[in-house]
Amino acid sequence: MTARSFVVLIAACLAPALSTAMEAAGSLAGAVRDADGGPVLQLAAPVTLRNEATGATVTGTLGDDGKYSVTGIAPGKYSIDLLVPARLYNRYQRTGVVIEAGKAVQQDITLPWGMNLGTVGDDPLKQSADLRARTRNVDAPFKRLPDGKPDLSGVWINIGDAVTRPPIPLQPWAQKIADQLTKIVQDNPGAYCLPQVAVPALMHYPQRFVQGPDRIVHMIEDMDPGFRQIFMDGRSHPDPDEWNPSWYGHSVGHWEGDTLVIDTVGFNEITPGFGVHSEALHVVERYTRLSHGRMKAELFAEDPEAFTATQQHSWTMGLAEGTELVEFTCAEGYESKAMQRAPWKGRP
Repeated sequence: MTARSFVVLIAACLAPALSTAMEAAGSLAGAVRDADGGPVLQLAAPVTLRNEATGATVTGTLGDDGKYSVTGIAPGKYSIDLLVPARLYNRYQRTGVVIEAGKAVQQDITLPWGMNLGTVGDDPLKQSADLRARTRNVDAPFKRLPDGKPDLSGVWINIGDAVTRPPIPLQPWAQKIADQLTKIVQDNPGAYCLPQVAVPALMHYPQRFVQGPDRIVHMIEDMDPGFRQIFMDGRSHPDPDEWNPSWYGHSVGHWEGDTLVIDTVGFNEITPGFGVHSEALHVVERYTRLSHGRMKAELFAEDPEAFTATQQHSWTMGLAEGTELVEFTCAEGYESKAMQRAPWKGRP
């Protein structure tokens, strides 16, 4: 038997098994609506199914059109988990969804109202999605500055969920503290007029990059403080012994082709967004404008004193044409009692 004949024979033997496996897979799809029956639009999010017997997961997507689809599901009984990137709705969870071999299951989802009970205009994340949807000619070429660099001007809003990232691999001491914080269930640091995340671009709020010859100012709405500086003049980071660790750290940037690279160090150990970390936290961001209406964002975070590996994350930002940032004032002294959570303090 020749080698070619052997390969053909193996393929012939495997074909029925592969065909059966493909035929055995089921699917799940449906519309996602709010508690009043209206469609949930412009809020793309992952829909996760977990096999109740094996724990295996399969993920589909809720599209901007308010419909979701999950394919390639092995037969079994599953739980559904959907959390859209908006405060308007609470998390949807359901158990006991049966998927049969080769069958397409139709299952519409009704999201329960969130903390604002569906109040129109009272959800900055939903407003951001609506603003982003106004942009026309999304795939058109982007403009460049006189020096040839991509023009990043305009108001940008993240598409989908940029905050939720893969779990950060922690060293034992850091994991112990993380477990303690999970049990406490702290309030959001923003309720105390503190930054909600160390890298503002991760938030869903409208943001803008103001490009100058020697620095870029990154501005963001609904955050305190609502700006940070990225120095583009070739300077190095300051000596750690002379730098007071801060919430946003110290950022320097440079261009690699059409990609803006931002390198940040000098964080304090309680700035949010990267779990339990030390002052050795080092973050690199990369922003590549893909078209008139889209920009790719990438993030790499490492901390040799707290992490066991580098955390990597990527997401897409969308241009919101005809939009400007508005003033945000944080009301200090506010105490969040409605959620009945412990006060935020960064460490247990």
